[in-house]
Amino acid sequence: MTTKKMTGRERLLTTMRHEEPDRVPICPRYGFWLEAEYGANVSLDEVFKILPDVDFMYMGGNENTPNYLESFPDEYALPGVTVEQKKYQEQEFGVVERVFHTPAGTLSDRTKIPPAGREFGVAPNPIRTEHVVKCRADLEPLKYILPEINANHARLRDLKKEIGNRGIAGLTVRCALDHHAGYARDMQDLMTDYFDDREFFDELIRIFHRRSLSEIKAGLEYGLDFIFGSWYFTSLSAGWSPAIFKEVFVPLIREHVALTHQYGAYYDYYDDGKLNGTMEMIAGTGVDVLETCTPPPVGDFNLALAKAKIGKKTTLKGYVDLIYVMKYGTPALVEKTVREAMEIAKPGGGWIIGSSDSFRDGTPCANIEAYFKACKEYGKY
Repeated sequence: MTTKKMTGRERLLTTMRHEEPDRVPICPRYGFWLEAEYGANVSLDEVFKILPDVDFMYMGGNENTPNYLESFPDEYALPGVTVEQKKYQEQEFGVVERVFHTPAGTLSDRTKIPPAGREFGVAPNPIRTEHVVKCRADLEPLKYILPEINANHARLRDLKKEIGNRGIAGLTVRCALDHHAGYARDMQDLMTDYFDDREFFDELIRIFHRRSLSEIKAGLEYGLDFIFGSWYFTSLSAGWSPAIFKEVFVPLIREHVALTHQYGAYYDYYDDGKLNGTMEMIAGTGVDVLETCTPPPVGDFNLALAKAKIGKKTTLKGYVDLIYVMKYGTPALVEKTVREAMEIAKPGGGWIIGSSDSFRDGTPCANIEAYFKACKEYGKY
């Protein structure tokens, strides 16, 4: 039976309902590759032309609420807080040292920023040599350097209209750890805090979890289609045990999902690390989409096992390895990887082919072309 040609929006929504669309939605992450090839300010119209076969799951950020744990502007919008900031160069690294004088006390941090490009890629991760939260006494001052959440998402609502039938639009909401508690305090310290000072650990997590729930509510009140929940700091790849994941993080995921579903929206859970030991727990929270399903050697995701265990209730998304297949592989390997993934995960819907993270700068155009060609060829129902 021939299925009529669907729009990207129809294709994605049909798939997430676990029905079979006309073909598997093609939804890789491509931001880093796009920036390296076309620059940092590519318009949505240009993206449509450059990537005509993508079924867009547009993940907007909360640009109206700055995160000063990861940004270092020249001016800070923090009422009642004085910021002393020094920026200088240390060999190839930029260095930022800050002191925050708040009504509840003083905080300080120091960050080294690698140069973009070269071995660091187009978006290098910062290196924190001093974290802003060092002890329990820092929790009250911390609240003063977290800006009030701006609930205006008119821009994303307008982008949803611009995307139209090409796909769906959502808001990125980072969990309590991602770029939040995990930037405020060293992750290794957080892991020992769980055992040594559980009350301190729980309160730090709660501060950011409450903010994340407020972000979800604000975004969905603008009629967005989904929440893109970022959870990779809670991954087993980050060092957490399955037992701690179940005890600490599963209840937080469940709250995110429940709030999202109250608005009739979908929840897309993102972890680009190891998922084999947590995928059933994550699926049990009711998430609608699980990505990035990273296979070995970077991750441990077994696509066939996941399809059998959670594939009837959770849509799987991603899988194609961005390093060893897309960047350093050949067009033949790309084609083989896509074909085998389709054979495993396509039947019955609930499968969006994507990538294990964003295609990277230096990925050969021939491999990009092979990816889309194979996705269209082997993704037909």
